[in-house]
Amino acid sequence: MKTKTLGFVIGIIVICGLIFVVFNSSLLSVLQEPQQELDFNVSGANECLRFLTPTVETVYVPFRTGAGEQWQLTINCTQSPSAGAWTDVYLYRGYWDGGNDHKCISEDLYPIISKIEATDLQIKTNNTFTQTFGESTPQGYTVFFIFPPGGQTTYQVKLTQIK
Repeated sequence: MKTKTLGFVIGIIVICGLIFVVFNSSLLSVLQEPQQELDFNVSGANECLRFLTPTVETVYVPFRTGAGEQWQLTINCTQSPSAGAWTDVYLYRGYWDGGNDHKCISEDLYPIISKIEATDLQIKTNNTFTQTFGESTPQGYTVFFIFPPGGQTTYQVKLTQIK
């Protein structure tokens, strides 16, 4: 009887070990997917400029950097409701992709809102926002910004690897 019990326990341990290995290798492959360069336009408008208002339309750019890679994010405001319009840039140190076509509403961000940091950076009309990302270890980032109030705004967003 002890032999059967011991064999059963060993079998369960082996099965659990295999499940662990398969799960972790599939998770690792997702985390190690190479980042593709991005180039897209996004447009929208809002009535206010606050994350905490549930229906505020937010633009986000999720991306990963490999160990030792440098990626440059460039955002140009190509259309704005006024010449002086601007919006702040926010950073989440993690890969978040819970929206659609790089847009979501602020309510979608509530589960991670406490981990989204305001930066000292802004996207302004007729100015180019540029930021370089990358460290010695693989990282995930998501950059958020909000369409300013007052009318339609369009941004051109590019993410390119620095060679």
